Amino acid sequence: MKMHSFFTLIIAVALLGSNSYAQSSLEGFSTGRYEVRKNSAPTKLNRNPAQAVPEVSVTLKEDKTAAAVVEAEPTVSPAPKAVVATPPPAPEAVVATAPIASITPVPTAVPTVEPSITDQAEALFTNKADKIYDYYAESVHPEDVRNNRLEVEISPLAVYNDSQSNYSFRDYQSFYNAVRFKANVWLTPLIGVSGKFVFSLGSDVDSMEADASRVAVKYEQLDVGLNLRKYFGNSRKANSLEFALLFSDSKMKPPTDAVNRVGISTSGIGLGMKMRVPSSVDYAWVYGGSFFPRLQHTEQGNVSNISSGSVTENSRLALELGGEWRLSRSSQILWGLEASAEKNMFDGSATVPDPSTGTTPKNVSVTNSAYVFSLGYRWGN
Repeated sequence: MKMHSFFTLIIAVALLGSNSYAQSSLEGFSTGRYEVRKNSAPTKLNRNPAQAVPEVSVTLKEDKTAAAVVEAEPTVSPAPKAVVATPPPAPEAVVATAPIASITPVPTAVPTVEPSITDQAEALFTNKADKIYDYYAESVHPEDVRNNRLEVEISPLAVYNDSQSNYSFRDYQSFYNAVRFKANVWLTPLIGVSGKFVFSLGSDVDSMEADASRVAVKYEQLDVGLNLRKYFGNSRKANSLEFALLFSDSKMKPPTDAVNRVGISTSGIGLGMKMRVPSSVDYAWVYGGSFFPRLQHTEQGNVSNISSGSVTENSRLALELGGEWRLSRSSQILWGLEASAEKNMFDGSATVPDPSTGTTPKNVSVTNSAYVFSLGYRWGN
């Protein structure tokens, strides 16, 4: 009985000890002093699944919280720092840079009235020419001939020349064909220069021989001019008046071996005028004329040394009537009738007796007239 009580006591003590150990172990896990780690080595699979129990090792971890309790001293917590509101950084100032403006010339105002001839003459030597052309571009019709800067004409001519004199060497008649070329260059719509050249085709005169033979001669004429014109309105039916300062040089050239005919040459400065009167948009009448008050006239020597005397006075007057059919601004058909008379006055006696009278005339006079019909074409641009 005593033996049984002894064993019973030993078993109770063992149970209490194991219970205390288990409780302390649980407290170790709960307080973090123990941790469960798996072995890093791979676990070999056991053929018997019932025996495949993973190895678990328990490691004692130092309890850092179990520090000695130090008597707490009263501490004064620092006063909270004042929170200073930091303003957000100001955005960078954007400096607006204006784009560099391109320098453009200020356009000049377009005139409201037609620039005068004086204004247009001044524009030839300044930079105002564009202003002149801008006015006509806005004020006149695009098909108006004032928009042309270059005009070229070609006209076949039928000419009758009648030279009458009291000296038979200067008395003759001739009918021939000729060709006339003319060009106008308009520096401005009202100011231009012109040139005209005429030459004969197959012309001849009486040879004064007993056999009534004829002598071939050549007629040539060159005219150049400075032209000024005025339009009375901006319509295509507006009348216009044109003035010209002209230089003219005309010649009649017989063969150098001609016995009874003498060559002549006349040149000088004169004035011209032409009026254009449209009756419709497509047709205009043309009236004109020229006057050369003083001309230089010479007789060219020949084998007979014929001379009418000393030249004293020479002048020429011409009249013109015609018309223009306008096909377009760049194309017109022209027709015209012209009559001119040149007067030559000589002083003194002639050098060779007149074969028709047998006497030597004095103070010879010559009236050289020409009648011309023309039909031509003008191209403008």
